[in-house]
Amino acid sequence: MIEVGDAPASPKGRRLGLYHIGIKIGDDLDTLRDAKRELEAKGIEISGMSDHTVSQSLYLVDPDGNEVELYVDADPKIWKDSPAAVLSPIKPLIL
Repeated sequence: MIEVGDAPASPKGRRLGLYHIGIKIGDDLDTLRDAKRELEAKGIEISGMSDHTVSQSLYLVDPDGNEVELYVDADPKIWKDSPAAVLSPIKPLIL
């Protein structure tokens, strides 16, 4: 069995291939908090957390070294009322 910690180091700089995959896991921060708790309880390291204004995300690395994004959408009203919100700067997310 391959452990998460055994993932090969990602090459530095520009490269071809899969950068990351994003998987929607719900529509609210409570769902993201639950996922974070469950992952940490299983010893899976969270490599990042981001607030994209229109969505919020957790990041981890799979055993092959690919980045996996688990995200929830924010209220659609945010981008429907202001389409430019999808271009908002990424902010740190604190759960």
